[in-house]
Parts: sequence; structure tokens; C-alpha cells
Amino acid sequence: MYSLGLDIGTTSCKICVVSVSTTNDEKNNVVFTEQLTHNAHIVQKEFVSYDEQSPVKILDTVNTLLEKSGSFKDDIEIKSVQICGQMHGFILWSSKSPRTIVSSLITWQDQRCSTEFLSSLGSSLAHLRTGYGLATLLWLINQQKGKEDELIKYDRAGTIADYIVAILCEDSITKSQISNQMATSWGALDNKWPIEHRLLPEIVEPGTIIGYWKKNIPVYVALGDLQCSTFSCQPKENEGIINISTSAQLALVVDQKLSTVQDDNLSLASSMRVPYFQSKDLLVAASLNGGNILSAFVHLINSWQLSLNNNNNNSSFSLDILWSRLIELGLQSTSTIENLSAALFGERHDPSMSASITNIRSINMSQLNDIGSVFRSVCQWIIKNLFEMLGEDSLKMKGIIGTGSALMRNGVLQQELKKRVKCQVIFNEHSDAAYGSALFALMQ
Repeated sequence: MYSLGLDIGTTSCKICVVSVSTTNDEKNNVVFTEQLTHNAHIVQKEFVSYDEQSPVKILDTVNTLLEKSGSFKDDIEIKSVQICGQMHGFILWSSKSPRTIVSSLITWQDQRCSTEFLSSLGSSLAHLRTGYGLATLLWLINQQKGKEDELIKYDRAGTIADYIVAILCEDSITKSQISNQMATSWGALDNKWPIEHRLLPEIVEPGTIIGYWKKNIPVYVALGDLQCSTFSCQPKENEGIINISTSAQLALVVDQKLSTVQDDNLSLASSMRVPYFQSKDLLVAASLNGGNILSAFVHLINSWQLSLNNNNNNSSFSLDILWSRLIELGLQSTSTIENLSAALFGERHDPSMSASITNIRSINMSQLNDIGSVFRSVCQWIIKNLFEMLGEDSLKMKGIIGTGSALMRNGVLQQELKKRVKCQVIFNEHSDAAYGSALFALMQ
């Protein structure tokens, strides 16, 4: 028999099928895995602060992965299904017609909830940040004032992973439920919503069966990609996990009963405590700035070279070649630029953060001429920022496991991580959220 894991990411979806051990000595084997870019981003020309994606394109990508894995076949014995995905995003749908009555996905990168709007919500909601599901819901409710209520056609709200669960189990779901992992990322406190609203789902524990796919295959409540990515690594005590994909996270598994000084100041904390599994929590620095910064940098260089070549693609490097060349130059460079910030997307604890290079004078212009040095400096900042966000909690780490597509593909990031810490660093390219999901389903 097999378990199936799906990760609904910001830029791509990934599937992992794991076979069940038949003996105590046999390890669980990955029998199929594949990742596909979903290209679901919706260009916002009028509202530049919005960040939305098409659920139809994401669902099409999921169906393609399921088909390629052979999971649609009736003769494949699937034990259970676990889906995870981006945790802060928000989507609405109708339980009566989830495929046709569905909103766009408002992602965790969305910036529509301004500092002024969040401040107007009151002290009980001071922990909310733009991109949090609960903040997005309150913003949408506020937009309906004095207008015809466009939200009335929806009776379900969740993350994109919750929506995919609903589609797979659309004939067997009776309740609106969300895992405590996703709910916390939305803005729930101690597994409770700080407000009441008809669209807020019931908060349940991981391992709760939401419905059944193909009539008899249990599908568990959607989990956070951070938790599943960590779970896939099966970290030892005091072993940290760093994951760099579109965004970036640095996490440490701790007992729930332990507390940190930051718990008393949630509105200002640069790190947070989120539910994990089996009476454990994660202390995590969840940065908005990860592989997306490097991608933006590469696209900037690409736009410059196209302009210099009069938009002649034949005279310019392709994006793939640019990536390879920048990583190569970064590995060759040994210097980094001082007074550099790469906080292109700000941070939840400080939205005013931005990208910049200051104190540039003729004497240090040579470093800017070295594009490898610039690339290495950005990579160094991504690592440095994560450890600064986690603060003293990072000192507890006796070892680190590195995961995530951006980290695995970038030797410069790997070098900067090793330079930052004194403990052992292991890079595990086979550990990811899709595998963690499949592994969790297998153990239920």
C-alpha cells in the first residue's frame, strides 16, 4: 500500500508517493515524486499591493501530478492522503459548488492590509500581519461596508491546501475545519479565533479525517508546509531546520510547556511559536525574504541585459544561464558588501524594512563591479536575517539540517550557512514538505 503527500507551494506543487513497509527492517520508499510550476500568479496592474493566484491553475497542476503518479488508477492501493501548503494564504469557496464558486487565492505575500488598517483592528488583534488569513478576511469584510455583500455566496474559507482537500473530498465533507497549524498562521491564539464569524472554520488537530477521496481513501486535514518540511527531516533534539524556497524559515522543535521571553510580546516578535506534532511546538523565524529575493535579482539583471541588447533575446543570456553564471561568480567571490539589506519584501514584524546599499563611495565601487560579490552578499543577508530573527533561540541548535529548493540549488547560500554557524550542517535534498506529508499520512 501507499501513502500520498501533496505540497501546494507558492510557485509550484509537488507530489510524493511513499510505499508502506512490509517488514520492520524495510525502510519506507519513495516510489514517485515530481514537482511542477503552476504559473498561477495573477498580474495586478491596478492594485500593485495585491498578490493573488488562480486556484484553477493550481488545481490543474495538482490533477496533472495525480495523473502522472498513477493515483487515479483504481488498482493502486492508496492508504491515505495528506496535503500541506502555504500557510497564511486565504481563499473562499461554496461547499455547494466548490469548483465554480471560488475566489482567487490571496497569498501570504499580499500587502493590502496596511499598517493603518491593522492598527484600526484593536489590541486583541495586534498580532495580525498583512497576508494572514484572518487579517485578509477582516479587510474583505471592511470592503463590503455600504455595498452589496459579495461574500454571501461563500460558506467556506481556508488555505489553498484546505481548498484542494475540499475538491478531493467534495462528496464527503460535512464540516468546515482547519488544522491548528494553519489556524495559528492565520491569526488564531491558543487554538481559538479571537473573533467570531460564520466563515471561520472549526480548529482541529493534525490527523483529523476531513473526508474521503475516491469514496474510501481518508484525507486528513491540511497541514502547514513548514511543519511537514520539518517532519520530513525527523530532527533530533536541538537540531534546527533551515528551509529556503520562495520564502525562508529557521525552526527548532521544542516542548509545548516551554516558553520564551518573546511569548509575552507577540506584536513585536520577529520569531514565533507555532504548533507542531505530538505535544511539540516549533520556534520559528519565518522570513518573507528567501529565494524570491534572488529571483528578483536575476530578473533585474535579465531586464538590464535585454535593454542593453535592444530586447534582442538572441544576444542575451537565458534565465537558466544567468542563474548558473551568477552562482558560479558568487562561488568565486570571497568578499561581501557592508551596509547591504536585501529585505525586498519587508518582514511581518517590521513592514518598513526594505532593500538598500548605503555608504557607497568611489573607494568601494570596485565591489559593486564584482557582480559575484553582490550575489554572495544577498545570499549572506538571507542567512544572517534568519538567525537574527530567531535570536538567542538559535544558540540552542547543536546541528542544522538544510532543505528547500533554493538552498539545494545554490552553493553560495550553502557556503554562507556553514560560515554562519559553528555546528554541523547537513543538506538533505530528499526532505521536503511533500515527503513529510506522505510520511505523516503513512504513520496514521
